[in-house]
Amino acid sequence: MDNIVENELLEWIKGSIKTRTNIFSRGYQGYVYLYEDKGRRLILKVPTGWGLGRIIRRAMLRNEYRVYSRISGVTGVPRCYGLLDGRYLVLEFIDAIPRYRARITDRDMFFESLLNLIKDLHKSGVAHTDLKKKDNLLVVEGLRPYVIDFGVAVIRKSGFAPINHYLYNLARKFDFNAWVKLKYDGKYENILEQDREYFNRTVIEKVSRWSKDTYLDIKKALRGKR
Repeated sequence: MDNIVENELLEWIKGSIKTRTNIFSRGYQGYVYLYEDKGRRLILKVPTGWGLGRIIRRAMLRNEYRVYSRISGVTGVPRCYGLLDGRYLVLEFIDAIPRYRARITDRDMFFESLLNLIKDLHKSGVAHTDLKKKDNLLVVEGLRPYVIDFGVAVIRKSGFAPINHYLYNLARKFDFNAWVKLKYDGKYENILEQDREYFNRTVIEKVSRWSKDTYLDIKKALRGKR
């Protein structure tokens, strides 16, 4: 890990977990810790919970580590420094703002860059799957996109792997559909002709949308009866 002594970093994260300090955020995989020393900042992702939940979260972190190994060199994703002690994922800290809170100075340029980033991930055999999640897309300096959290990403296997290839192709559609949704703020009637090739809503997304609309309609009807 460059100039960082692994043993020192391991002791630091164990101490932080014990004292519940240096916590940067919390996600579905567990806690995210921020390491700062001599001007250098790192992110350490730590699985939490017990039993089956912890096993699943550790598996997601190992999957994320494999993803970062595959996409090493892709611009727009954090650099990965390894899986410390086989269970703590160490990543570059990105000084950025979540897209939903960011002021994007040039939307056309931003979403063009994001589309190229998605295509670069796919060229590497990785589909993110969860770009619609509000915290997974960051904005650097109001212009450059960064994608994080690859815990549920799908890695395309080589050779004969029909189930994996089906899931990977489905995940690719999720990525492009997410790009369209984000670019047009969910106003699909405004999609430009050149972007229509990227919008192909899956059955899963259609059912999810129907469920959400039905829930909102019922909620609105109940509210009207009060």
